[in-house]
Amino acid sequence: MATNVLGPIRLIAAFVEHLQTRPDATIMTVSSGLAFLPLKITPSYNASKAAIHTLSESVRLQLAGTSVKVVEPVPPAVRTALLPGHEDDERSMPLDEFVTEVVGLIEAEPDAKEIQVERVKFLRYGEARGDYDQVVAAVNG
Repeated sequence: MATNVLGPIRLIAAFVEHLQTRPDATIMTVSSGLAFLPLKITPSYNASKAAIHTLSESVRLQLAGTSVKVVEPVPPAVRTALLPGHEDDERSMPLDEFVTEVVGLIEAEPDAKEIQVERVKFLRYGEARGDYDQVVAAVNG
């Protein structure tokens, strides 16, 4: 878990001064829908992605009023080879669809702080909708 969080922290620290000299710069972090609710088989991953989300918000506050934006894509489960068998998981979003939707959102909403494809909103807003327990049960069922 430490490298999942320390890597972005160290990269941001290494480049932030340089980025602040640029007229328009972006730091992009990647969290996950699992930053907002737990998947019982990946507790460290969930925790590290929650940390990345909070890091993103904190750095965004620190850099407010500068030329540096902080943008956080929040993917759902995406079909990739990162986990064995995951690239064939029908419950996961096909990678090409994810990329297409993310690029479209970035183009349509250039000032967005979080990039949320439709499929992640079920996870992202369970607590706000009041159905958090049901979402946790569905994800872990």
